[in-house]
Amino acid sequence: MVYLPFCQQVLWRAGDYHTGDRLCQTLCVERLLQLRQNRLLLQEDTAITITPSSRMVEESGVQIVINGSFWPQPSVGIGQYLHHLLPWLHRLAPQHRYAMLLPAGAALPAAPVGIETITVKISGPRQIAKVIFEQIAVPAIAARLARNGQPTVIFVPYFAPPLRSRLPVVTTIGDLIPLLLPAYRGSWLVRAYMALARRAALRSTHVMTFSNFSRSAILNYLGLPPERVTVAYLAAGEQYRPAADRAAAQALVAARYGVHPPFIYYVGGLDERKNLPTLLRAFALVRNRHQRVTLAIAGRALGRDPRLFPDIDALIADLDLGAAVRRIDVPVADGPLLYQACTIFAYPSRYEGFGLPPLEAMACGAPVIVSDASSLPEVTGAAAIRIAPDDIAGWATAINRLLEDEALRDDLSTRGLARAASFSYQRTAETTLAVLEQVAGERAHLRKAVR
Repeated sequence: MVYLPFCQQVLWRAGDYHTGDRLCQTLCVERLLQLRQNRLLLQEDTAITITPSSRMVEESGVQIVINGSFWPQPSVGIGQYLHHLLPWLHRLAPQHRYAMLLPAGAALPAAPVGIETITVKISGPRQIAKVIFEQIAVPAIAARLARNGQPTVIFVPYFAPPLRSRLPVVTTIGDLIPLLLPAYRGSWLVRAYMALARRAALRSTHVMTFSNFSRSAILNYLGLPPERVTVAYLAAGEQYRPAADRAAAQALVAARYGVHPPFIYYVGGLDERKNLPTLLRAFALVRNRHQRVTLAIAGRALGRDPRLFPDIDALIADLDLGAAVRRIDVPVADGPLLYQACTIFAYPSRYEGFGLPPLEAMACGAPVIVSDASSLPEVTGAAAIRIAPDDIAGWATAINRLLEDEALRDDLSTRGLARAASFSYQRTAETTLAVLEQVAGERAHLRKAVR
């Protein structure tokens, strides 16, 4: 790492530093950024080292510079989105150049064919390093790459676009949960960060989102014009498909997790908006008629704030459901297995930007019950039973009906498979690519007109 502690503003070295076949460019900043008259003023020592995976090759087409912060996290929502989207982008348009910027320090999964990687090492506290990566490193490196004259666009696949960029920015905003739901607003630091993200989103050239529900929220809350917001639906991954032998899948779940059929399955987070108390109270009513049924809840709370993570263990005890509810930890590799083996998949969430778990469950052939709220009706269509999120009696009635009606379960399974098949990451990539190409082309046309 090269430090330039004498800097009084960001120094971008026009020359390249070579180590073997690798290119090393160093950008040094001192502490936290301040934006003033388009200059980045600095204090103290923070250094950024950029190491591309291979020497850049100039090609025809568009340059797409991707913020890859979530690439090292393939099991979280945005990480899954990137891991499915990027291979399709290159398959559909191999003439373009894709450069993914990655924060150093984490174990990095291999990049897809055709995707160049540039690792960026930033010293300093983690939270400050994150902001520097998003607000300084991404637009600065993209601007440097754009010097080859190719039309260039920055793609930020989550709600953290740079506030200032010389290049057009396409930002994906999956939802506005931290802005709209009080329990998710967090500390003053989180609120300040989201205020920055909101302001930066207004300056994005275009915004992608995952549902028409989220698009409406973005238009209404952020005030963006409709022509600047496009929906690109998500899809279940290829690993989500019906079991070749459902009895064998159920036997495997019983052996690994101690969960025997019939069982209701839930996965998708334990935070407040997921509405687990409604499912638990409905399940307590179901147990009055079905003593053998089990409720399996996957995952653990990711925090201790009781406003954000209700104590479901206490509620399980209060409802005397300790013997009937199984709390399980399911690795990513076993995700399809639980969907394949369950009798019913229940998803009582009050608010989603898309709602991937019900679609994954349908892709595996599970009968699905969801809340009739937010984006879930849009995702599941007529292939799931929909109940108001706070209608405990309605949830109990729907569960009882499915447990007792095998023909209805089979019908929902058939409809669910067809519904899930109507979504694909190829279509996600086609829509995303069309926006990226349009934005890059418009900027290139504008520059030529100015000249």
